[in-house]
Amino acid sequence: MDFVKTSNRIVVDEAVLAKNDKKRFLGELNSKGSIIRGITFGNNQGQSVQSSMDLQISGRLSKDVTILASISDHNLPIQADGYTQTLEEFDKIYMQLNVKDKSILRAGHLDLVDDKNYFAKYQRRSMGLQFQTQFGTENKTFVDVSLGVARSEFHRIRFQGVEGNQGPYRLTGKNGEQFITLISGSEQVFIDGILMKRGENQDYIINYNTGEVTFTSFRPIFQQNFITISFNYTNRNYSRYLFTGKLQHQREKFRIGLNWFMENDNKNAPLALNLSKEDEQILADAGNDPNLMYAPSGVVAEYDVNKILYRLIQDPNGNRYQYSTDATQTLYTVSFTYFGANLGDYKLTQTTNNGRVFEYVGPNAGDYRAVRKLPSPQKSQVYTLNSEYLLKDGKIGTDISLSNYDINLFSSKDSDQNLGYAARIFGNKTFTKNNWKGTPSFEYQYIDKQFHILDRINDVEFSRDFNLAQEFSGRTQNRFIFNFLNKWTNKSALNYRVNYLDEQDSYKGIKNDLDFSWIKGKFLTKGNLSYLDTNATLQDTKFIRGGAATEYTGKKGSWAIGGSMEHNEKKFNATQLMDVTSFSWKELFVQKKIGDSTRTKLLSKMYIRDNDSVRDNRLQNMNRILGFMAESQLIKTEKTTLNALIHYRKFFYKNEDVDMNQNKDFVVGNLLYNQQLFKNGMRLQAFYELGNGQEAQREFQYIKVTDGQGIYKWTDYNGDGIQQLDEFEIAEYSDLAQYIRIYTNSVRYIPSNKNKLQLALFVNPSIVFNSENKFLKRWNFNVSLNSQNSYFKRDKVLVLNPFEKSEDQILKNQNILASVQFNPTEKSGWNGNYRFIANDNLINANFSNEERNQTSHFVNLGYWFNKEFRVDWENSVHDLQNSSQLFATRDYRLNNFETKPKATYKFTDAIQAEFSSAYREKKRVDGEELLKAFDITGTIQWERKKTSIRGNFSFINNDFTGNNFSIVGNQMLDGLKPGKNQVWSVFIQQAINSFLQLNLNYEGRNSGERTIHIGSMQVKASF
Repeated sequence: MDFVKTSNRIVVDEAVLAKNDKKRFLGELNSKGSIIRGITFGNNQGQSVQSSMDLQISGRLSKDVTILASISDHNLPIQADGYTQTLEEFDKIYMQLNVKDKSILRAGHLDLVDDKNYFAKYQRRSMGLQFQTQFGTENKTFVDVSLGVARSEFHRIRFQGVEGNQGPYRLTGKNGEQFITLISGSEQVFIDGILMKRGENQDYIINYNTGEVTFTSFRPIFQQNFITISFNYTNRNYSRYLFTGKLQHQREKFRIGLNWFMENDNKNAPLALNLSKEDEQILADAGNDPNLMYAPSGVVAEYDVNKILYRLIQDPNGNRYQYSTDATQTLYTVSFTYFGANLGDYKLTQTTNNGRVFEYVGPNAGDYRAVRKLPSPQKSQVYTLNSEYLLKDGKIGTDISLSNYDINLFSSKDSDQNLGYAARIFGNKTFTKNNWKGTPSFEYQYIDKQFHILDRINDVEFSRDFNLAQEFSGRTQNRFIFNFLNKWTNKSALNYRVNYLDEQDSYKGIKNDLDFSWIKGKFLTKGNLSYLDTNATLQDTKFIRGGAATEYTGKKGSWAIGGSMEHNEKKFNATQLMDVTSFSWKELFVQKKIGDSTRTKLLSKMYIRDNDSVRDNRLQNMNRILGFMAESQLIKTEKTTLNALIHYRKFFYKNEDVDMNQNKDFVVGNLLYNQQLFKNGMRLQAFYELGNGQEAQREFQYIKVTDGQGIYKWTDYNGDGIQQLDEFEIAEYSDLAQYIRIYTNSVRYIPSNKNKLQLALFVNPSIVFNSENKFLKRWNFNVSLNSQNSYFKRDKVLVLNPFEKSEDQILKNQNILASVQFNPTEKSGWNGNYRFIANDNLINANFSNEERNQTSHFVNLGYWFNKEFRVDWENSVHDLQNSSQLFATRDYRLNNFETKPKATYKFTDAIQAEFSSAYREKKRVDGEELLKAFDITGTIQWERKKTSIRGNFSFINNDFTGNNFSIVGNQMLDGLKPGKNQVWSVFIQQAINSFLQLNLNYEGRNSGERTIHIGSMQVKASF
């Protein structure tokens, strides 16, 4: 037990608790979880309160009523290693009552989704009540009503992929917020209209704290990919109320329904905002124009070492702010808003201060302005009436919708723009003759220019299909669709569709689509052809798309050959110049599939692709791509699995003036291997991955939190009273842990090559040699390796070596662990283990690299004399090296050694004691610092029925040479002082009854100055 480094954390021994008797507390319901309430105090910190609850309940309340509930509540308002604007939502409450299998009542956190209502699709998360029920048997009536407080804002973004860039791709908010926190599980990710799956072995992974999406090697990203991501993110601007409902009546041939969606901000109840009267007046004058919703951000503040402050410089040409630490000046806290390159007055300057410092550079010479965005309270209401009547082999239906959308509740200006409406009528009829079946269908829809679309109406590729900037641009839309689907029983099909779209006085487009497929013997042929012709005020376009493929299927697989193309011309009407976004490409491919057994599967594809771009006012060939893709399950047996995936693209450029400084070729792929040998006595797991992407140039700062709830401490080593980044370290004791590290807002990414290697080997010698030898059975061997790296992408296509050292490396996380275990038996008490640990980590943050390398060897020997008495001898050697490009004070190398004999004796079943002594030597290789430390530690523990008491005392004598008031000195002394130190603790755990537990903890230390006392009390109820 290493009590020197023990933080002030409550340790719960579940063995002390008696088994929960459910009948005594929650009747016959099934329950699981706990409620914890605690308080921590001390003479070196303020008082802090801890609170958490995790509870799950299920069961039957009565004959007709069942309940399902999940409640969690934690008082941790800020998430470390997130962004400054994030408030992690740890709390979750959910309760559901089922009544007679016809009614459902939900309370708490609700996921509200309606994807059936044509004009009012939505996805929201709220805190409130939801009631669902139905009446009748033949003629049914459905009711679904919810009322609550909205906890999120919906937004959807669309962008084009970057060739070979797997990400991360940053998501932004509805009002241009650069840094948002996503609601977990709320996102939908589409690539070219196809819904992706989340997961490391699927298509993408997502960081909800930083709002970044990264695509895996299973889903390579190309320039021709169009990515659409819809999501909900936290909105803490105003209290927002959400009222949704659906009333639907259904008969044998007729259905009618009424739906409503009402989402209102309370302008008089801002949450994270602090609006002044001047701010409210700015919003009142802005009307519906978001460009006018900005306010000056400078606020007079007292000097605070934890803040970045500025002084106001008055100038006839305009006042400006300048960073200052002069406490005698009138100082301001100033927030800066990013407007874009050369659209602001300030730029970010590089400093070592704890926080971001901005410098005035003149009008339109910077990226930021000293203003803050004023979010306006909004109201969004949509009501829909829909009906449908079934015909013989067909149907006809209508949808009518009314919206009321107010973008700024502080202003009565532009209120005539709030109301809008939309409607549609649709129908289809199926005709059958012999082996033919035909289904003509039609649809007409009208959308008023002021109608408000909640999420989206059409499929995600609608705007691209019609060469529109966005799905709805605030102009009245008329749309007519006619479709004729033909099917034959011989599995052939032909479908023709015509789309006419009119945007009032600005756009007209006609789109014709033809899809076909037929099967002849072992041949399957399918294809499509699309032609779009548009006339608009700004430009006319012609968009042709098509593709065809034929596949032959044999006994052991199939061959396929085909091609596809797109040709999109856009010309400005005024000049007849071609828009630079015009493009053309064509692709031919050959594909082979093998699936002759469950052991071997292969999908391989080779293709050649020509890309044309605008040059000299016409489309000219810019490059040719030769691509190869293979995905294979080479081996699959009970003992062996081998999967491989690779995608390689080689670029051949036609233009000499193309930027060749960066190689556009890329490779993405992975290899997965699992092997069991010697009757599972040896197991090997391996995963190797290659890819390209980008790395965010992170910046971080430390912010102060409630005492005892932080991770880092600040020591003013240079005595200037200003917080520098190199003065923060991980705190050894909880009373010193007053800061957490968070990422500040960064919008810079750099292209990178990435690789990853994971290995794990487990060996049990007795099984490997099929031996019953008792000595051999006492041994176990384990080896694991993890290497994850990113390199600045220059002219290299890939970096194969996961251990390559390079000046271009921007991220490294390499860990190696090897261990040998020798276990005791009833007849022999000898035991021991050896561990080798090597960690090498490099991060790129705050404009520089910092690398930490540590190699450790551990050798432990032990002997059990009997069940009551044992001795152990623990030894370790460490080599630790830290290097920083920015801070010379963080450049050091240490050689550490420790030996520690320990004896443990169990007097009775209730009392156990432990005594140890240790000698530690730490030497700085590149400096004069030297530590020789000796400590003696005694521990006693008593357990009896429902009570557990543990006490500990350590005496540490530190013989230190060098500057102890430094980063290196603190690292070597583990937060203690040179000379004599005492550290002690007492922990009491008492089970009050079958589900209540009391924990008392006291810690103290003395390093020759004042004595530090820390106490805490905690009550836990377990269910």
